[in-house]
Amino acid sequence: MSHDCTRNDYPLCRNLFQERHKICFITAGVSLNIVGHGCVIGFSAVLIPSLRLPESHIHATPAEESWIASVIGFALIMGNIIITPLMDTIGRKKCHLLTIIPNMIGWIMLQLVNNVAGLITARILQGIAMGMLGPLGSIIIGEMTDPKNRGAFLTCVSLSLTTGVLASHALGTYFSWQYTALICSFVTFASLILIIYSPESPSWLISKGRFEEGRRVFLRIRGETDDQEEELEHMILAQKMARKSSVEGQKITFGRKLRRFCSYLGEASRKPEFYKPITLMFLTYTMFQFAGINVISSYTMDIIAQVVGPEANAKFWMVALDIERLICNILAVFLMRTMKRRVLLFSTGGLCILSYLGKAYYVFAKENNTLLFDGQWIPITLIALYMFSLTVGISAITFAISGEIFPLQYRGLGGGLSVLGLSLNFFIAVKCFPVLNGSIGLPLTYCLYAGIVLLCLAVIWFMLPETKDRTLQEIEDIFRGISPKDKRSARPLNAAAVSQMRRCSSVSSHILY
Repeated sequence: MSHDCTRNDYPLCRNLFQERHKICFITAGVSLNIVGHGCVIGFSAVLIPSLRLPESHIHATPAEESWIASVIGFALIMGNIIITPLMDTIGRKKCHLLTIIPNMIGWIMLQLVNNVAGLITARILQGIAMGMLGPLGSIIIGEMTDPKNRGAFLTCVSLSLTTGVLASHALGTYFSWQYTALICSFVTFASLILIIYSPESPSWLISKGRFEEGRRVFLRIRGETDDQEEELEHMILAQKMARKSSVEGQKITFGRKLRRFCSYLGEASRKPEFYKPITLMFLTYTMFQFAGINVISSYTMDIIAQVVGPEANAKFWMVALDIERLICNILAVFLMRTMKRRVLLFSTGGLCILSYLGKAYYVFAKENNTLLFDGQWIPITLIALYMFSLTVGISAITFAISGEIFPLQYRGLGGGLSVLGLSLNFFIAVKCFPVLNGSIGLPLTYCLYAGIVLLCLAVIWFMLPETKDRTLQEIEDIFRGISPKDKRSARPLNAAAVSQMRRCSSVSSHILY
């Protein structure tokens, strides 16, 4: 037993172990589902080169190849539209289960179809599933975990995507794309088992007025410590006050519900705790996509052949880059626990831009025979630095803050609407890359993408607050304009002496504003 777990502290340590065990189980269900979606993203890098082989029974034109790779981004929008109202009505768990269905159907179709239209249809179904899981996965993990460990657990989203991309690329190196699809389908099915045995989100239960049920689930997952009970009481009292001014539970006609919903949207769009996170996440998702994480996952072998040279072993370097990406994602889990979110995002964002420009200059100089030094190690180093910047910071921070910055009242709506930015830019970045590469060349394409990343980072610099080690309620208060100083000034002088009074007063400061 460690030094912290003395004989007197044994019950506390046992509760801590049980808490982390339950959170890990819930996170594993989300993560394994995301692994299956990572397989979907990486699958096009396996499928497209296979369709070019003479012995392939399906052949695609270059335009059809770009549709196979990018149609996921278009289908993500449909998934976002489906999941946004469902998250707040039927709950997080049922929505999570629904994401399995189109993905499984897509994997089965990929093994059975014999034409390009069938491939694109299967990819559309998988894109719908990804669109449904996009906002949902981070919200589930963010609501289940405590502030100190939330960043590390949310990093599992990008880690899981990386694992899925690596798995599909590695499998595609040794198996046909049909067998690769079959093996990937088992990953999605395994996640179904874990989701069935996971509990409903206590935050959603509390938002629906099921306070006692939400309390039991919250304490069962988090443990019964003073900090956790204070966060729970704060959330319950805030929701009780919100429900007093709402019309939830009233029997009204559909037309009146529609008018109320439009009024609700209009009212929400004027609240800073709603429009600021949506704007911030739209910019972050735009930066994330044009940083090229899905571009390089979809066209890995083509990019390696063009940057490194046609003599490079593209399959070997594809898997090597995926392994680097996995290692960097594991490193990101630890960095998220030690570094501030802003420091990690902007440092890796700057490295990403420099890597883009470095690759652009190298390809341009090589095409014009003006390279001072040449060798495979130069482009491979640039690509490795680029992959490091994507996975250690940009990808990890994007998925982490998506589960942190939305207020509970608008978490489902805000998460769904903001992921439209992810969906649209996924489609644009992946679809346009081969078109731009063929028309203006790879160097200018890289410079254009670097410029978009720089522009997004410049705006995010002024909008993104530091969220590390803050509760979701504290982050919500920041967007409302309530500072910690304002909250402290509203507490009674004897708040430290009585824990229950402290909990109530901390909420009353939220209510007063």
